[in-house]
Amino acid sequence: MDNKIIRAYLLQEVIRLGFSPSSTKDKKKWLLQYGNSLKLFWDTENYPPAPSMNGNVLSATINSSEAVKTLYEYAIESADKFAVRLIHSPNTNLMWTHDMDGGYFCFPNQLFLSMQELRTAAIEKMTEDDLKSIVDTLLIHPTPHQHIESPIDNHDIRIGGGITNPFLYLFHLRIQLCPIPDRRDAERGRLIDLFDYAIRNNTTLTIPDLMAAPEN
Repeated sequence: MDNKIIRAYLLQEVIRLGFSPSSTKDKKKWLLQYGNSLKLFWDTENYPPAPSMNGNVLSATINSSEAVKTLYEYAIESADKFAVRLIHSPNTNLMWTHDMDGGYFCFPNQLFLSMQELRTAAIEKMTEDDLKSIVDTLLIHPTPHQHIESPIDNHDIRIGGGITNPFLYLFHLRIQLCPIPDRRDAERGRLIDLFDYAIRNNTTLTIPDLMAAPEN
């Protein structure tokens, strides 16, 4: 089996397992535990506010660490319609919105990755390098990404472009805006092991497992 086909199926598996809450209740639970995880992961003083719901839109404002001095607001209407606005604080001289509008055509990856026998074969043949590549592509070093040069000059912050899943986008910000390099490196290894076990054993992945507190 071609290596690219294996990785295509793995990419879909990672998104399905970690970043695809379906019901409104599950979305609220995912977002609440996501927000709570940031206090320990970033070593900040306070928990961010719980997500609120206005109509059918889930939203909240997240303050990052003092080292990064960035806050972001998310507003999620559905799996394919959301916005995340990054704001540099306290001067607000950077405002950048990642806007996803599913009303326009988006390539239907799942339509072409729906053959169960190929999925099974891809999982049987996957290697650790394959999974490392997917975790890096989605979360650590998104393939299309932007760097902010001013007022935040940190080349290690990579804001992903082309991310069409709101929960994946928020989780990648959890990593990108973490001010502790060793923790970011440890998180990469933790996620690789976490998804490797879930995919190989065909198990579910709980939100607390995904949002686990750092060991260091």
